Amino acid sequence: MSITTIIYDTEAYWKVLRMRELVLRLPLGLRYSAEDIIKEESESIFAFSRDNQIAASCQFIISGHTAKMRQVATAWAFQGQGIGRDLYLYCEENLKKQGVTEIYCHARKTAVPFYQKLKFEIVSEEFEEVGIPHVKMKKELYEMAL
Repeated sequence: MSITTIIYDTEAYWKVLRMRELVLRLPLGLRYSAEDIIKEESESIFAFSRDNQIAASCQFIISGHTAKMRQVATAWAFQGQGIGRDLYLYCEENLKKQGVTEIYCHARKTAVPFYQKLKFEIVSEEFEEVGIPHVKMKKELYEMAL
């Protein structure tokens, strides 16, 4: 198993995109458009691989000290094994080293318990995105004093 940074428009990127589409988009009857894909060029993308397969991925749009987490997905065969949590914790540490002090996301209502376990708090009313209910959640990152 390994966690790696994914470079846009590489073979690994297209594998990640396909896994995300299977988990996040196709169940809603949606596909990624060319416009969706081109926007990802400037994002930080991370993937967790196991048994030579993309098990999970997430990506971030970083602006100053804030990072928007998006497109968090775990392949069906790997769900419920703690892989999403492990990937997130790795990314959080990586982002702290880059000076990020806040992470936020638009969480599907069904994913709220997952994010709450990671210490995210709901900071908005419910809203609709890609045709399903979401809430904005955020987490402040703090360095431990020595």
